[in-house]
Parts: sequence; C-alpha cells; structure tokens
Amino acid sequence: MQRTSAPLPAPLATPERLRVLADTIEARRPEVLALLTVISTRKAAEYEVDAAVAALRGAEREIATHRPPRLSTIAVFLPSNVVLYSYVLYAVIPSLYAANIVIRPATHVRGTVIALHALLARVHGLAIEIRDETQRQFVENSVPAAQAVVFAGAYQNAERIRARLRRDQIMFFLGSGINPIAVTARADPEHAAREIVNIRLLNSGQDCLGPDAIWVEREAAGGFLDALERRLDHVRYGRYDDPRTDYGAIFYPGIVRDIADYLHRHQDRIRRGGCIDFRARHIEPTVVLWDDATRMEVLEFFAPVFNVGLYDGEDAVVRTLDSAQYHERAMGATVFGPTRRLVAALARRHTLTLDETLLAVDDGNVPLGGRGAMANYIAFDGALHPQPILLSQGLAQYFPTSSVAEASA
Repeated sequence: MQRTSAPLPAPLATPERLRVLADTIEARRPEVLALLTVISTRKAAEYEVDAAVAALRGAEREIATHRPPRLSTIAVFLPSNVVLYSYVLYAVIPSLYAANIVIRPATHVRGTVIALHALLARVHGLAIEIRDETQRQFVENSVPAAQAVVFAGAYQNAERIRARLRRDQIMFFLGSGINPIAVTARADPEHAAREIVNIRLLNSGQDCLGPDAIWVEREAAGGFLDALERRLDHVRYGRYDDPRTDYGAIFYPGIVRDIADYLHRHQDRIRRGGCIDFRARHIEPTVVLWDDATRMEVLEFFAPVFNVGLYDGEDAVVRTLDSAQYHERAMGATVFGPTRRLVAALARRHTLTLDETLLAVDDGNVPLGGRGAMANYIAFDGALHPQPILLSQGLAQYFPTSSVAEASA
C-alpha cells in the first residue's frame, strides 16, 4: 500500500497564537464583518464571528481532551457558507496538530475567502495555503499528499472524492441534514415560532442548520401557525450589510430556480408568502402547509421556506423518522414540548435539542451532526462511520499513530 511520504516539519501552531488571533478578530470586527457581509447578512456574520472566536478560545481545551495525532498535511474543501467559521474549524485549529493545511474555497465565495485569509494570515502566520485549483485539480494535485481530507459540500461530490482516496487517508465529510423540528401540543407556540423563525431566516435561510421539515401536532397547529405568521409579518428585508436586516436576497446560484419549481408544484399548499422577485433574487418568507406531514416533499431549501406538516399521533412521526430518507440525512433535530417517545426516537440518530434550536449547541470544539451517511461521516481504511464530526476527536478515534510514523519515515 502506498503511504503518504510528506515529512513532518516543525513547528506547529500554539494555543497562544490562536488566542492572539481571536483577540485580533474581535478588535478588527468591523473589517471582518465588511468582508463577510458580501455573502451573508450582518446578523449571520455577527453570529459567525462570535462562533469563530469562541472556537479559537476553546481550541486548547479541545486538543488536550482528544489528543489527535500529529499530521503532515490536511487538504480542505471549504464550504460555500460560514466561511470564517469553517476556516477556523478546518484550517486554523487543526494547525495545532497538522504542519500544513491546503485549502480550496468554493467557487462562489473564493474572493471572500482569499480576502479573509489575507487579513488573518498576517496575524497567525500559519502554514495555511489557498490553492488556485478547480475541484478536479485539487483532487488530483493536492489531495494525494494529504493524510486527512475535509470535504464540506454535496454528498454526491463527497462520494466521488472518497472513491479516489487511498485506504491510509482519512476523510471527514460534512454535508447537510433535514434537521426536522417537532412542535407538540405541549409546546409554547410563541416561543417555538420565535426560535424557528430565527434559525430558518439565519443568513436568509442559507445555512445548513436550517430545518427542512417542521412537524406540528394538529392540536397545536392553530396557535403555532398564528404565532409564526405574526412573527413573519414583522421581519425586515434589506441589504446584507444593514444590521436591521432579518433576511436578504439569495446569494447562491440555482436556489431561486429550485424554490420556484417547488412552490409551483405545491402552490395549493402555500399558506403565506410565495412571491419571488427573480431579478432581485428575493424570496418572500413562505409557509407551505401539508395536512399530512408524512406526505411532505422535503427539499434542502437553503431559503426562507417554512415547510410545515401536521400530524395526529406520534406513531406517524416515529415511522417517518425511521424511513430511509430521514435515516440517510440524520443530522440535527429539535422538539418543542418534548415527549419521551419523540425524544427517544430522534436521539438515536440526531444531535437533539429540546425547546431550543441547533444554534444553541453549535460549539466548534465539540462534535456536531448525526448518524446519517448523507449528512456527515468519517471514512478510513475502507470503512464508513456516520457520526457527529469534530476533526480532533475523529483523528484520535480512527487514525492510528502508526500511520503518522510511517508517513514521516
């Protein structure tokens, strides 16, 4: 078996250097926000900066807890959203145990990533390199020398990349899930509506933690839908750089077309909204209501669409959650007004939150995700491990020290 032959140069990053970087991001927050609000709303950018700074400050504890092996090179396919947070999680923090990090940004956010790297690299001085390569070129030229590969993006692309890896390379795949939310008759409808609007409108819906299916117990439907619509009546559309903006234009190509097709197919189920300004890429916050949640068509919306389905008993919810579609994309889930049976059914495969959304547990220093292979997995030595992802923890769990030693021989 061919082994990665790159040497292990020193030195690695130090926790102190990461703390200095966190302080710098805080001190230069306006500059960082100016870069991020090219591709995301100000509120989403503020959330991302806070999350990135917290992850940098928690990195030393994370590494001490998991003690990952030292690597020569990690190759990273950065996602097209949350670019600062991803840069910190998959490049800066791994510099504590990897000597070299090579990055390929997603095409649509390449300029923003390059600008962020130029700003931050002057502070951290780490061996992080952005490669000017297509995805195919990165796979052919940069990935072979890496011991670890991080891919954030579409499952189909991840599978094509995984098929080309050697057995001694470890791959971390970070995709997206359905992230179902259940609202039971026990829930506080105002609280549930407020929390759901906050997470669904984060970055105008363009966030992988957003819920693509909202299950509402029929007994709770009237109060919840009224509360949801009242809250949507007061959300503000505007420019990305306006701190008052709750949602803005869709940034990513193809989303407007996909949503238009979906709403056309289900126009008779549109309860609120449904208007699209194609020229401005403005999708009005839209509530699609299904009388039978088990018949919902679930799409990865990446838009301000609230896909609501009604249910009469927990049997239907549990049966659907045990279906292949939900198993394969099991990532995160939330229950408002939790019941013992729903909690047990969802907790088996999801990161589960109760009476609060996944934003409350989004901690860059702990594993996040579920056990759906289309949502996230770790692949090594011919085996696939769908599980919540944290690079340091996954490396410590699966990547043997002997592989590191052989790589440096």
